[in-house]
Amino acid sequence: MSLLTILAISFLTGSLIKLSDDITDKKMAIPGFFAIPSGLIYGLLMGYMMAIDIGASYLFGGIVLGCLVTGKIDTNGHYFGLLGILVVIFYYGIYPSPLILLIGAIAAMDELKDIIQVPTSLEFIFDYRLILKFGILILVILNILELNTLIILLAFDIAYILTDQLTSRFPNEI
Repeated sequence: MSLLTILAISFLTGSLIKLSDDITDKKMAIPGFFAIPSGLIYGLLMGYMMAIDIGASYLFGGIVLGCLVTGKIDTNGHYFGLLGILVVIFYYGIYPSPLILLIGAIAAMDELKDIIQVPTSLEFIFDYRLILKFGILILVILNILELNTLIILLAFDIAYILTDQLTSRFPNEI
């Protein structure tokens, strides 16, 4: 599959994850039920990327692991997202590697702001998930991961950030 297609899927996945998050967390004027199809779709898409691309498999496998460890998978939308991932990887398989554990640990560090108090001067590091980005960059520089993996992460995160900005403009509950 072409990198452009994987980037488009990654972008859509990042957007759907944030939408699923915000429907529940921000109590948007969208009924909470809509977090479930959003979650299921992002899970199926993420699982598909994990099945067809080894870098995406390591990246998203690690991110899911990091989110599980830190308790970030905590709403119906995310439960259905996890279900979608599991359905696809049980059907197609996944590329297992200890690298998923390393990326999971790096991804978990990005979630520390929600677990411990972080000095205000360092909040931007966690707001933009810079630990994961730099961690993946280092793995690319060390030739452990391909550059495509970093590009996939950036597409995912750009969509996540843009969706956050868009949903911030939506009114809260009516």
